Amino acid sequence: MKKETVSERFKKLYTGAICDNLDKRGLRNQILPYYIQSQTGNVKIAGPAFTGYGVTVSDITNTDMDKRLKMLNSITPMSISVWSTGGDMQSAHWGEIMSTAARERGCLGAVVDGGVRDMDFILDMEFPVFARFKCPASSVGRWEIKDWQIPVKIGDTTINPGDYIFGDIDGVVVIPEELVLEVLIEAETLATRENGMRKELRQGMLVTEAYEKYGAL
Repeated sequence: MKKETVSERFKKLYTGAICDNLDKRGLRNQILPYYIQSQTGNVKIAGPAFTGYGVTVSDITNTDMDKRLKMLNSITPMSISVWSTGGDMQSAHWGEIMSTAARERGCLGAVVDGGVRDMDFILDMEFPVFARFKCPASSVGRWEIKDWQIPVKIGDTTINPGDYIFGDIDGVVVIPEELVLEVLIEAETLATRENGMRKELRQGMLVTEAYEKYGAL
């Protein structure tokens, strides 16, 4: 199935349906921490993870520009850029220039366990960014990129390159690469049942009758 098709089908769903499906599989650590939320409004992101991580530095002359440019040039189309920052809280780890460069490589959005800046520009370009906080400070001399396309950890969740990232107004969930299509199909079935229950409840059906008809969701 084409990546574009998978992405569009996920975007018709919601993270709750995906999380419920993963819970039933015993995968209960696939939700990124509650504080990683959309900084760009009520948007959805869906695509395979392009992962990266960095660490705090204290040398104000330190620069990771060579690595940063190489990383941006290697971003894969239809991906979501996912960053573990090593717990750094003192700068913006993502901004407008990185958003522009990533988008030109076909990236569909970013998930950052850290800071983002240049929000006016990012909002104007309609590039979805999920992050921990906003911060105007540059990462130069404060934080540096170490590597990318390797397993990273955010909260209790390990994200491997190619794992599927789905985010909406409620947060971000990570689907293991080998389960993406199974989870998608099952979540679509669940959403159809929920929509049927929702419609009939609005038409006056008792909730006990709805559960008898549709079962536990």
